[in-house]
Amino acid sequence: MENNPHADLLRDLERAEAAPYVDYPPTPGWYFPAAGAWFAGLTGVQGLTEDHLPVAIALIVVLLGALGAFCGWYARYRGAMPSVLRRAPRGMGSMFALYFVGAAVVLGVVWWTGAQAGWGWASALMFLLATAGLWLHEQSYAAAAARVRDRLS
Repeated sequence: MENNPHADLLRDLERAEAAPYVDYPPTPGWYFPAAGAWFAGLTGVQGLTEDHLPVAIALIVVLLGALGAFCGWYARYRGAMPSVLRRAPRGMGSMFALYFVGAAVVLGVVWWTGAQAGWGWASALMFLLATAGLWLHEQSYAAAAARVRDRLS
């Protein structure tokens, strides 16, 4: 059987396209509780909007500033950022779909908790669910990235 030079070129192109998704430094351990705290803070602000709107607005500005600083740092730390809006490498789509379904479930449960038990409880729940969910997503992402790397090696 002849070697197809076009097949080799296509494989090299697929490897390059997959690189931002599968070649990345490890996520620091502090990220998960820090992100959980950020989401909990954003959730907790909901309880302030009726009676303390200026405080809520100030806290949202602080949280958005923290998000901007983190995103800037993370883009430098990771290098090229993958996008879930573009075509992810074959084998990673289901992992991204699971992430979005999980995020929707978390938001629904947290909203229901806020409506039923108050935003303080919802904020505490958001911290736990976001921290654990992001850690689980990291494990799922690493496994999917390893499968893609193996397939393209």
